[in-house]
Amino acid sequence: MEKENFSPKEILSMTLASGVNKTKLRASSQFFLGVLAGMYIAMGGAASTIVNSLGKGFNPQITRVLVGLTFTIGIVAVVVGGAELFTGNILMFGATLDKRTKPATLLYNWLKVYLYNFIGALLFACVVYYSNILSDGTKELFVNIFNAKTSQGFLELFVKGIGCNLLVCLSVWLSAASKEITAKIFASAFPVAIFVIAGFEHCVANMFYLPIAMMISGTFDLAAMFHNLLPVTLGNIAGGMMLITMYYYAYKD
Repeated sequence: MEKENFSPKEILSMTLASGVNKTKLRASSQFFLGVLAGMYIAMGGAASTIVNSLGKGFNPQITRVLVGLTFTIGIVAVVVGGAELFTGNILMFGATLDKRTKPATLLYNWLKVYLYNFIGALLFACVVYYSNILSDGTKELFVNIFNAKTSQGFLELFVKGIGCNLLVCLSVWLSAASKEITAKIFASAFPVAIFVIAGFEHCVANMFYLPIAMMISGTFDLAAMFHNLLPVTLGNIAGGMMLITMYYYAYKD
């Protein structure tokens, strides 16, 4: 009988192997899977923001939980459907730690997937904007999100990025524990819901939130966008590396 559940030590072994395999993906596969991941996360961002705007005047604590749960469609689609997500690919650092991949190869993968995620997020931002599905209240909320995300300092954004990707990489890690779809959904969804509820920062989500807010406002402040994306991206990298490093030294023979 084929094994359905895996121990943490087995998850580490699979994660290290996956880190190697991701560097061997065909260029076309990596591109399309990277674009899909950006679109999936953007779908979560769009849906959760609409839920947030619909919950105006409702219990704010319950609304926040619903927003977090709605956002998780993105990571579930990545994990179950299969896609290349930059923040999840930070786990590839384990294969580099294990000397199975070179640092330059790792960085090249991250750079390409980051770009492809950005393309996917922008594509879905265009779908949402030009489909004219957003109410005035949702549009206002997107602009408010932009202002909140771009008004924070470098250190605060960096640390929020760390917190976010500790949870996103935990989501990917936990989802690998089972082949059963329902288990994968629950395992991947809850850590991501927590990062949204807590208010941490995810660079790929922000590749959707910031551009669509600029499209709505008509003010294209690229400096403000990258003021957010740079520290959040670095924090996401640090958070993911922290998680896989601790698991690596805990379970590696």
